Amino acid sequence: MTAKTLIATALIALSAAALPAFAQSYSHLDPITQSQKSRAEVLADLEIYRESGLAAVDRTEDFSLNAGQRAKAQARYAEMKASPTYAALVQRYAAKEAKGVATEGIAAR
Repeated sequence: MTAKTLIATALIALSAAALPAFAQSYSHLDPITQSQKSRAEVLADLEIYRESGLAAVDRTEDFSLNAGQRAKAQARYAEMKASPTYAALVQRYAAKEAKGVATEGIAAR
């Protein structure tokens, strides 16, 4: 085997070994598929994601430095998602969407 072949083989083996770790680090992201959630639910979830601090923690590149912050943000996110706040946000966004649809229908005529 030549040196290039050895290097290429080693790189392929390393990338294959790293794939599960990479996939696990982004396991909280859903694959792009047809969503079972309404637009209002997605927008409410996004607002809670930002308010909980999880969005800010996810933007950092140093995961080990922010392990405590991440745990606190994830707990706050879960708490907010299970609270009446989430349901209220969904209703608010659904009402806005319904109002926008009604307004678009009038404007289109």
